Amino acid sequence: MSAERTDYHPVKFLDGLEGYNHMVLLYDEQEYGDLIIARYFLNGLKRGESCIYFTSDDPEGVEKRLSAAGIDVERYKRAGSLRVYRPGEPAKGSKDPLSILKGIRKDATKGMKPPFRFAGRTIMDTESKEGMLTGMTVEKTGQEHFAEFENAQMCFYDVRKIEPSRRDEWITGLLRNHHQVIYASRPDKAVAFETSLLESEE
Repeated sequence: MSAERTDYHPVKFLDGLEGYNHMVLLYDEQEYGDLIIARYFLNGLKRGESCIYFTSDDPEGVEKRLSAAGIDVERYKRAGSLRVYRPGEPAKGSKDPLSILKGIRKDATKGMKPPFRFAGRTIMDTESKEGMLTGMTVEKTGQEHFAEFENAQMCFYDVRKIEPSRRDEWITGLLRNHHQVIYASRPDKAVAFETSLLESEE
């Protein structure tokens, strides 16, 4: 599936966003997740932004998926505007979440020009309770201090891999700590909206 696709509701939603946003992407098939991430990056690359993909996966595999979704990966890598970045594990108990986030941001963007656009997470473990608890703390901190970072951020989660015993609670927390949510799935199931709409219903 190509990121140039325009009849998919989440793509249209992405195209309408401006400025720095902190959004969460949920997906249940890798193909749909890759489609949205690639479109998100393409929108930034066309505006002259530098795009960084955070992952614990093999960078070459990620680059192949981005290429299959319609990004000229080699071109943008040569231009210094696209990078696949593997963050190291933060030392336990040594820093607060905000310092960790700022440190990773600084390291990930070395040699690149702002404005920046990120996709991924700093905490990769979503399959254990401890990992999700840590991830939720980082997401909450990131949301509370988001204006300080001056970048766009898309955090993404494969819903099939989120720790199952509290999955509904985790997803509720993710919605609470982001400006927008995209659920990328089959066209008849996919949704995208501003999370502020949920607050008005409470």
